[in-house]
Amino acid sequence: MKIGNLAWLMGTMLLCFSGLTLAGNVSVTKHNLSAVGIGSIKSTTETKVCIFCHTPHLASPDTPLWNHELPAGQTYTPYTSSTIVSVPGQPNGSSKLCLSCHDGTIALGSVLNMPGTNRNQGNFGNEAGVIEGLESPMPGASPAMLGTDLRDDHPVSFVYNTALSNANPELHPPSTLMSGPVKPDNLGYLQCTSCHDPHTDDNPNFLRMASTDAGGYGAQLCRTCHNKLYWDTVTDQPHRESLSQWNGGGTNPWFQEGHNIANDADSTPKANACFSCHQPHNGGGGTKLLARDGEQQVCLVCHNGNVAVKNIEASINKAYAHPTLVTDGVHDAQRDGVSGKVHETQSNLDNRHAECQDCHNPHAVSAGVSPDPTDVGGTTNFAANVLRGVWGIEPAWPGNWGMLNDTDYVEVDDVVYQYQLCLKCHSSYAFGISPPPEPEGTPGYDSMTDQAKEFNPNNASYHPVAAIGKNDFIMDVVGEGVFDYSSSLLDNLTAASTMSCTNCHSDPDADTGGPKGPHGSEFWPILKAEWGPETGMPGSESHLCFECHDVNVYRYTTSYTNWQKTGYSGMCVSGFCGIYPDGLRVNMHAWHGFVMSGQIPCMTCHTAVPHGSNKRALLKYGQDPLLDTGADPDPYNAQERRKAVGVGGSTGWANFGIPSRATVDTIQSGNWVKSDCHGTGAQGSATGGVGCSWAGD
Repeated sequence: MKIGNLAWLMGTMLLCFSGLTLAGNVSVTKHNLSAVGIGSIKSTTETKVCIFCHTPHLASPDTPLWNHELPAGQTYTPYTSSTIVSVPGQPNGSSKLCLSCHDGTIALGSVLNMPGTNRNQGNFGNEAGVIEGLESPMPGASPAMLGTDLRDDHPVSFVYNTALSNANPELHPPSTLMSGPVKPDNLGYLQCTSCHDPHTDDNPNFLRMASTDAGGYGAQLCRTCHNKLYWDTVTDQPHRESLSQWNGGGTNPWFQEGHNIANDADSTPKANACFSCHQPHNGGGGTKLLARDGEQQVCLVCHNGNVAVKNIEASINKAYAHPTLVTDGVHDAQRDGVSGKVHETQSNLDNRHAECQDCHNPHAVSAGVSPDPTDVGGTTNFAANVLRGVWGIEPAWPGNWGMLNDTDYVEVDDVVYQYQLCLKCHSSYAFGISPPPEPEGTPGYDSMTDQAKEFNPNNASYHPVAAIGKNDFIMDVVGEGVFDYSSSLLDNLTAASTMSCTNCHSDPDADTGGPKGPHGSEFWPILKAEWGPETGMPGSESHLCFECHDVNVYRYTTSYTNWQKTGYSGMCVSGFCGIYPDGLRVNMHAWHGFVMSGQIPCMTCHTAVPHGSNKRALLKYGQDPLLDTGADPDPYNAQERRKAVGVGGSTGWANFGIPSRATVDTIQSGNWVKSDCHGTGAQGSATGGVGCSWAGD
């Protein structure tokens, strides 16, 4: 090469590395660390731009002509997650180069080839050194300082290939990336430079793409690789479509640059998209790159009334709530490599918890709640749209009141029925044969109960959560004919209706615009209305049972002789109805609850856990188990918890209940007689102390 050509080439290189002819114009970005740079971190004397990263001579073997000192023997802690399929290793390629500044271990001005002073005479450098003014590493307070613990940063230095996208269908195939701005490096590794262009900040944070597309949907760069299930396919997905704005109250929910102000039409969940919940660097939640510390806080920073309409935070702060704010457990799901969907395994459920994501898939939720009494036929047991995309379990139902082992369940990726979601925690699937303690320490409820056992459609009776109920609300009365008493059901319910757990377990404020669902309540155990030992007694007209069952039928009535109103109707025998003559048919629910001074609560005869029973009509043998060995055990037997109040001061009511010698399972509705419940002798009289009777019977 001629000397003139060499001089021309050298001049061109010097112009390039002095920042005069730079693609992307790095000189007007914060990566210009020269004395004339625009950032606050810069040299006090050096005016060249590219020298902090590149040099034409005496460079590191790492391309492209790398000049900054690299960490020697530094070990990084890579990102990890229970759902990740790739295996990020120690940073390599361009990621290692970026971290030579961004890990905070090396002075920002530490270079392999110090700037020369007489390049025209062939002096290409003064060997390694530190450029003046940049003697310290990147400060820890800088948001760009990633450190050596990369568990809270998007994974890098892993191979992004077809095998990876096949193992995780929530990733686009690499072939779809090659024509776009985000792509793996020439060896197939996803690196820092796949997302960031260090030479231009046309987009915030040196990103290779603008955040929003022409339709105003945000996080377009994330979605170049991530193909989240449901995100684009679910209509009316609020986390994708919502134009709600932060009202300025409480904690600022936004952190994305340009979207961090209140009452701004461009700062919405739609504009933020992934960045509403995830932060690709220095995420507060560690794994899953959550933007805040604690999964529930990611949700509650919006669902506290300051962005979302429903104030979930107020609900879970009520007296009785799912322990979302107090448990130490986390939503630590596993990914199924076939379906790409995620759910926990039974081993994870040993660490009981109640995070928002255990019940809700934030990528799939859409408008629509259950129950809705305005539906034709009343409510249903189908999972509402807010539960879409959540995994659950389906029991292999045994016989009447049979026990299930923790292996008697099939996992389902997307719950169809709401009970499939609830049972994954409230059944033997989660706790085997050893239910955990009842969290509120309620007397008589020493532990939680197996609700798969209770809602079993093969039971003699149950509330219709898993299947249509056994009660057809029809009475075939001997000598009288067939009568239909389904009019005793309210809210469009029929004998063929099903219901969901949230028919009963829900925030009471849902009736006035608050959130539905078992987030929290003033009534134990997360019930939408009061229920307990006083239900059925005077003053209990607003209790939970009477939201579905007409109080004027079951609690009291001015025409309690209208026996057709309930299946528990029968003939007065031997003065059983007091002042009413033998042979008169009466509505025994109304008679026990109204005529007899209203001192007989529902729990006297019906199970105190009204999910299901091994006997018809949720009945139980409720006498003192110490005296009647056939009585049902706690917590189903409420004999010791019910109100023991007698008529006219009588104490003979104290042990009122159905003795185990009764024949309640063989009685046809509408054909009850006194002897079906009331007995004689030691276990059936007042003197015996355990009869369904009273003094003088």
